[in-house]
Amino acid sequence: MPTARSKRPRRKPAAKPRRKPASRRRARPRSDGVARRLFGLLLAGLVLVAVYQAAAGWFQARTAEAVTFDARRGTLFLPLAEAAHALRWDLEEQGGGVRLNGRSLPDAHLVRLLDGARMVSLEGLAQAGAEVERETAADAAMVSAGGRRLRLEKAPQRVEVSLADQRLLAWQGSRLILATKVSTGRRNSTPPGEFKAGPYKAREHFSKLYNNAPMPWSVQVNGHIFIHGFSQVPDYPASHGCIRMPLTGGNPARFFYEWVERGTPVSILREALPVSPVPVARL
Repeated sequence: MPTARSKRPRRKPAAKPRRKPASRRRARPRSDGVARRLFGLLLAGLVLVAVYQAAAGWFQARTAEAVTFDARRGTLFLPLAEAAHALRWDLEEQGGGVRLNGRSLPDAHLVRLLDGARMVSLEGLAQAGAEVERETAADAAMVSAGGRRLRLEKAPQRVEVSLADQRLLAWQGSRLILATKVSTGRRNSTPPGEFKAGPYKAREHFSKLYNNAPMPWSVQVNGHIFIHGFSQVPDYPASHGCIRMPLTGGNPARFFYEWVERGTPVSILREALPVSPVPVARL
């Protein structure tokens, strides 16, 4: 008896996903585009700020400590190399002559420190092509050249004398103007303390206490105590109380006399001074 064939169940076709109505579709967020625009605006703002700061730095004047000399009152000086760097000028020093910004400078506008550093006056900067404008206070001036501005302001002078290591340091602001050996009074006859230069100064002075002994380039410190030049300046205390300075090796005595102003603080210290002070040429 023939068997009836079993019928296979028919597979139902897979149901197609029902498409949501347009009203129910999820809208694509626009936050990504907004974020991109905000980032672009922020980046542009940062660029503008950087450009503004660069322009402000270009035209903003920096201040430099000016050096003065009592022998040339009213004149402000600046280290030659520092002035050339600040104004982006070429500097040539050959055979003792100086060319700044392509122009030769006469010696009248230059001063050489004992460490070899050259200083240039405001008049020298003007001759080299800078525009110099004196401020109301005679101790300050504005120097302009090529969009760069440099303000010079006179720094205060001060002097330190060490009884321990027989040395004298002369400062103007943070600049070391002079460092020299000295010879103070034997048997502690040079008093330590805080004094002021002057009021008496003389290119040539003779001691009233010690047989009219010559005391060239004399600067009074305290009563009969002077800083002055002397032919013999050993590395130990040898005077009657004064502070002897050498007349050789560039003549520190004369340099000090022509630099220091009356009223400059003079500190005579028992302790030693710094071992390696920074010279003006490196500031």
